[in-house]
Order: sequence, then C-alpha cells, then structure tokens
Amino acid sequence: MNRIIVTTILCCFSLGAFAQNLSIDSLWAMAGNYEKLKQANTNLTLAALNIRAEKLGRLPLIYGDANLQRNLITPSTPVPAIAFNPNAAPGEILPLKFATDWSAKAGIQFSMDVFNPQNKLSLKTAALDSKAAQLDYAQTLQDWKKQATSAYAKVIISSKQYLEAIADSTRYAAIVQITADRQRAGRMTTVELNKAKQELLNKQTQLHEAYRVLQVANIELSKFADVSGYTQLSSSTGDIISRLKGEHTNLQLESLRLEQQKVELQLRSLKIEALPTFTLNAFYGSQFYSNSLTLWNNNNWFGNSYVNMGIRLPISETVDRSLKRKQLGLQNQLLSSQYREEQSLEAANRRQQQLNIQQADKVLQNAKAIEQLSAENVNLVQEQYKAGRILLSELNEALSAHFKNMQNVWQAEYDQLITVLELYGNEKA
Repeated sequence: MNRIIVTTILCCFSLGAFAQNLSIDSLWAMAGNYEKLKQANTNLTLAALNIRAEKLGRLPLIYGDANLQRNLITPSTPVPAIAFNPNAAPGEILPLKFATDWSAKAGIQFSMDVFNPQNKLSLKTAALDSKAAQLDYAQTLQDWKKQATSAYAKVIISSKQYLEAIADSTRYAAIVQITADRQRAGRMTTVELNKAKQELLNKQTQLHEAYRVLQVANIELSKFADVSGYTQLSSSTGDIISRLKGEHTNLQLESLRLEQQKVELQLRSLKIEALPTFTLNAFYGSQFYSNSLTLWNNNNWFGNSYVNMGIRLPISETVDRSLKRKQLGLQNQLLSSQYREEQSLEAANRRQQQLNIQQADKVLQNAKAIEQLSAENVNLVQEQYKAGRILLSELNEALSAHFKNMQNVWQAEYDQLITVLELYGNEKA
C-alpha cells in the first residue's frame, strides 16, 4: 500500500506555523497522557508503596513513651491492721493508699512480632496485588491502543473518501461544461443538460457528506490524544499492520492465573493462622511518684525496666477457618475451570482470527482488482462521452460504479486493519 499524506485533517485540527506529521508511533507514544492510563499508573505506584509498607512493617516498633497523671482521689485498698499495729483488734481493717497524688512515666518502648502468622504472607499478597495493578495498566493500555488505532484508521479512510469526492466533483463539473457547450450547439437536449446538473449536485452532496464524515473521524481521534499540534497523518493502514504484528498476549488468561495464585496464597495463610503469635515487648525508663509536682527532684524518680514475651493462641477461629477453607477450595476449582475454558477459547479464537485475516486480505485484493477495472472503464467512457459516442446516463453509471468500488476498497482496508488489530493488538507493551 502506498504511503499517503492526509492533508484534509486540517478541517478540524489547528494549523501551526510548521506542519507536523502524526505517525502511528507518535500516536501510541501519547498513551501516557490518557487519563485512565494515568489512573492505572497511580494504582501501580500505590501497589509499590504497599509493598514497601509491608517491608517496613516487619521492623521493630520503637517509640518514646511519657505521661503525667494527677490522682483526684488517691486509690487505696483495705489491709489487716495487725500487719502494721501489733496491738490492733482482731479483724481490724486499715485503708492503705498505694499511689501518690502525682505520678509520671517516661522511657523508651520496644515491640516486635517475633512470629505473627497473620503477617507471614502479607508481603506475598502485596506482591500479587502489584501484579494485578500491572495487569490492569496493561489492559487499559491495550484498550486505548486498539481504540486510538481504529480512530486513526478512520481518519485515513475518510480522508481518502473526501479527497476522491473533491476530485469526482471537479471532474464532473468539467462534464457539465461539455454538456452545456453541446446543448448550446444544438447537439444535446436541455433535458440531458439538466440531468448533468442534477448529477453534479449529487456529487456536491456526496462531497459535503464526505467532509462531515472526516470531521467526525477527526473528533473521535482527538478523544484519545491531543493532536492539535499536528496537521497531517503520515502512516497508511499498511504501515499500521506491519507495526502491529508482534507477540500475542491474552491478559484474561494472566488475570485468571493471578486470581488462582491469590486463592492458593489464602489457603496457605489459613494453615499458618492456626499457629500462635509471639510478641516481644520491652521498656526502659523511670517512674515518678510524689504528692507534689516536683518533677525535677531526682529522689522521686525510680528506675523501671522490663522485657516480656507474649503469646496468643487462636481457639475460637477454628470453625471460621474451616468454613473459609471450603469456600476458597470451591473458588479455586471455579478459577481452574475458567482458566481451562479460556485456554480453549483462546486457541479457537486465534484460529478464527487468522482465518478472518486471510479472508480480509483476499477481499481487499479482489476489491482493488475490481476498482482498477472500473477505473479503466471510467477512462474509456469519459473519452467516448467527450467524442459524443455514448449517452450521459452511461457515463453517470460508470462514474457511480467506480466511486462505489473505491468505497469498497477503503472499507476492505479498514476491515483488514481491524482483523489484524484483534489478533495482534494484544502484544505486550
């Protein structure tokens, strides 16, 4: 296919001081400005930060701890009076205060999960979530690329139709002039001249419709990228097809496989969650006790430090884990079935799409051959009409057939591109 320069894109795009060509590669490079891709990229960044947060969450928790307390009512507890007074009556009780009016605490607190089954697989879960975000980004990019490429191709095809409509109207205006000259010379009736004028109006209507279609195609292309700085398209449908053929990737299969990995990870997590949690805690600091607020008095500060090991053994969660295990098992079976089904469909669809490409190639080849034959007929009948050997109706019929055959070629070019796009538009970005 010959390379075309679509200057008619100017009908919608602004003309800068220097004309710039928009190739299909340049269009694809604009994908990063698409809002949905920006959102998907943000999700990628968030997933990476989640992985980092999981790694940081495994570090020990160290923090400064300080507080100051004023007891409005000093707490006390009853004790046997004989413990402090040997002469106390049997059974006598004394209230014993075990706190002061003021107390404070200051020091360094340390806490670390020595073993926590809840967090054992959290990092792997975050990694799978990151892969899911990558797949979402790839799917969004894939969809954008297909839609943007289709819109680009529509501008190419509609531009060809518009240029041909201009040429067709120009050619027929010359035919009307020839017909008018013959009518004035008495060699053709006024009826024939009016028919020629009617056909010229039809050609002009066809031209306006082609211009409208081109405007719509330009607007559709502008939905996918900012192309206001470009005035020409420089890639043909053949160029696009040659750029599309690459590595075929089924993102749906990858997504199902990722879901399976998540379920398998959850099943492993259920087994680990039955294990106890061990936590190491430590504190180093001082405590203050006094009936007056004299924090600067060292005699009222008493050292305080401890280390302890805590253990938590889950018991009541056993029933809940058993139910979750059954649910996840069924979900895993369902995903495995869906994965096998998608694999089967993928193989069948690939064969079908390859047949569609072969058919589209054949249709385009035949359409081009038919158009070339009709172009030869147009040249012949135009010469015959100029020589006065055929009627105007025969010329109009040949011209209409040729324009329709050209439309068939353009449609076949677009259909060929779409069939290739369906098969090879899934390559990894």
